[in-house]
Amino acid sequence: MVLERTSLIASASPGRVGLAGLVGFLLATVLAPTAHAREMDGRFGIGIEQSLGGASGLAFRYFTGESLAIQATLGVDMTLVSGDISAGVAASAGFAFQLARGEHAHLSVGARLTVGYRSLDAFQIIDPTATESDVHLAIELPIGFEVWLADNFSVGAATGILINIVPEGGSQLDSTGVGSDAPPGSVGIGIGAGSVTGTLFILYYF
Repeated sequence: MVLERTSLIASASPGRVGLAGLVGFLLATVLAPTAHAREMDGRFGIGIEQSLGGASGLAFRYFTGESLAIQATLGVDMTLVSGDISAGVAASAGFAFQLARGEHAHLSVGARLTVGYRSLDAFQIIDPTATESDVHLAIELPIGFEVWLADNFSVGAATGILINIVPEGGSQLDSTGVGSDAPPGSVGIGIGAGSVTGTLFILYYF
């Protein structure tokens, strides 16, 4: 099946083999049945990532079964100004379900809730005109592609749907791509949110 799909891509005209051909090849690879699917039940991963909603920092992932993982991201930003500490936090939590598993790549879908908050002092460092600081919420429905470089080490990226609920005080999250530039007091919706570098993650598994 892999050979048939690959040959179809290879036989396409050169002008049409580009991003679509690359995506087709990756999907053919990950969706093809394999007798050597990587065992994930009970494995715990730690690393770094940025979610679609803009939570960036330490990443944690734990597989409760072969296909279901609980995942979270946490980042804390602190600034020392004249002896006072201004702080902000961005956190995201949810789950990922693997639609397809292979020896070298996994394709998953999931859902996450992302929360961002900065103290007013911290927010005024970014925007000196700010007069209030509110909680920023984002709902993510990511599609993730994870590639294994070694038995304990993987990299990947995500795209998907982002519902960006920006508070009146302005954005508290550093999301990228469509849906991320919503003005204060509005809701931005992005389909195909994120970017390759903006949602890159690196994980080490135990």
